[in-house]
Amino acid sequence: MKKHLLSFIIIASSALAFSQVPQRPLVEHFTQASCGPCASQNPVLKQTLDAFGDANYVRVSHQVSWPGTDPMNAAFPGGPEDRRNYYGVTGVPNACLNGGAAGAPNTVVTANTLGAAAANTTPYDITVTQTWADANTVTVNIDVTNTTNSDVSDANRIFVSMIEKHVDYGTAPGSNGEVEFECVMRQMYDATNGSPDATTGAALGTITAGATQNYSFTITNLPSYIFDKAQVIFAVYLQNQASKVVYQSAKSEVTAIPGIVLVSAQSASQAGTGLCDYSYTPGLIFTNNDPLTDIYEVVAEYSIDGGLNYQQTWAGNLTQGQSATITFPATTLNPGTSVVSYNIVSANGGQPWSSPQAVSIPDEVYNKLNATATNSPLEEGMENATLEPTTGYSRDLTTGIFDASNVLLSRFCILDGPTYNYGAIGGYGNSNRSIRARFYSISAGESMNLIMQKVNLDANPYVSFDIAYKQYSTENDKLSVYISTDCGATWAQVFTGQGAGIATLPASTTQYSAPSAGDWDTKIVDLANYANVNDAVIRFEFTSDYGNNMFVDNININNAVASVVEEDNVTFSIFPNPTSDKLTVQFNQTTDASIRLVDVNGKVVNSKSYTAQKTVNINTSRLEAGVYNLLVTTVDGVKVKKVIVE
Repeated sequence: MKKHLLSFIIIASSALAFSQVPQRPLVEHFTQASCGPCASQNPVLKQTLDAFGDANYVRVSHQVSWPGTDPMNAAFPGGPEDRRNYYGVTGVPNACLNGGAAGAPNTVVTANTLGAAAANTTPYDITVTQTWADANTVTVNIDVTNTTNSDVSDANRIFVSMIEKHVDYGTAPGSNGEVEFECVMRQMYDATNGSPDATTGAALGTITAGATQNYSFTITNLPSYIFDKAQVIFAVYLQNQASKVVYQSAKSEVTAIPGIVLVSAQSASQAGTGLCDYSYTPGLIFTNNDPLTDIYEVVAEYSIDGGLNYQQTWAGNLTQGQSATITFPATTLNPGTSVVSYNIVSANGGQPWSSPQAVSIPDEVYNKLNATATNSPLEEGMENATLEPTTGYSRDLTTGIFDASNVLLSRFCILDGPTYNYGAIGGYGNSNRSIRARFYSISAGESMNLIMQKVNLDANPYVSFDIAYKQYSTENDKLSVYISTDCGATWAQVFTGQGAGIATLPASTTQYSAPSAGDWDTKIVDLANYANVNDAVIRFEFTSDYGNNMFVDNININNAVASVVEEDNVTFSIFPNPTSDKLTVQFNQTTDASIRLVDVNGKVVNSKSYTAQKTVNINTSRLEAGVYNLLVTTVDGVKVKKVIVE
């Protein structure tokens, strides 16, 4: 009996000494800086992985070459391309877990799938360390151990990827709005000799029972495109080339780098509230994150709209984790759009930090109205806006300011039709440009504004605009118009329309790229309650329901005309006014005209085009009593007359 018990103890001890170990899941993520769905799905993936715990997984993000611009792919295209082809990935976002089938990231990678993968065991154990000799020299040491009492050869390739754990561009490098990127693969190395561009890994032979295979190499020339050396780590994973199964993965940890300081900076400026408060106090917060070096001097500067650089020097002592606020003298912002740029010139008299991006502070954009109002009419046809270089987009208006800092320029802007082979996309096909709210690519609930400059209203004020819009399906994309008499402190809504109620075309489940001449409608908003008000501000608010695109053109803040209107050589009169059954429009000569009758909510209640007419009769007998606007369009332009129906 004792003999059998002793045998059992020996066997159990042997099993403990040579047993399989838990597997650390490998997540290979395929994404792109200009991929729209990536922008909405990637944060969910990060949230899932954060909840699982940074130490419990290895993530490698492959920035692919399509569908648009991505500087991370441009810097190192080979690795992402080989891994994409290896898994047969044809669309982004996408993901593989432990070499399994590619699929939607938030289907492949969930709390359950990660938990199941981590519950697997493997004969392979990996440790990875990195040691910096200086800012450009790092040694990578890898130990691969067979933890069992049998030889193993299940994995036949070893992959080593240089990862930048967090990349923050400050402004979106692509077109999908993403600014921050996680675990970006920057290079791949041959584990046996440290050669770069080893996108297919290196051979991993049989490892005998209990043995450890060591790999060690030194990198002396880091890629120049690394954003922040302090974020560099190395991911190692073992895979079977044929089955694609990943048997184990591991990663090194961020370590201090001799000869540089780890620092960060952020804005601490204070700007006046409201559209007419130009006060501004520039400032920033500088933080020392370095465990080895104290900061005793910082030189910082700022500029407004690319003008003079104003410099400030801070002196003191910052140990690791301490921050200092650098405040500049108070100044004023410019009317219109002001762009404030900050720069950390140096620390400790020029001591280098891990990367210029470590102290990169995103530009601040402020929108302020002109100090002095213009007299009505204020008319904007979008044709004179200055386009951004190499684009057909603009947010540059002298008559108004765009307030849409959270929305990409390409998604809410003045769009030039000919630049994109759309032709004349202005109102009724009479001009080349119009405002496009690209709701097709803007998340539901996101709002954007165009705020017109202050205007002094007359006795019979109104605002009119042309609109072309179709729903995608049943989404209620919305356009609202507001007025303020206190420079934006408070607003009153004077018009709103959404979904089918404002659509000028039937719904279509394809993107509405460009309006044709017949797609347009005109809305007229009566501002009678604000007659003779000075310094009035009109705001157009576009709110997405993730539907289809909306186009707006020919914004006019004007005064209703008298009963007799002269339009170059065309004169017309209307009678009777007030009316009950019939309204007559009398021209002084035979004229082609489009005539629309619009209620106070901007709804067209009667619309018809006429050819070679001198007298036009409009039936008003079925209209509700109230005030309407009569819109008369001829070859020479548009005029409006207020009509009262009794």
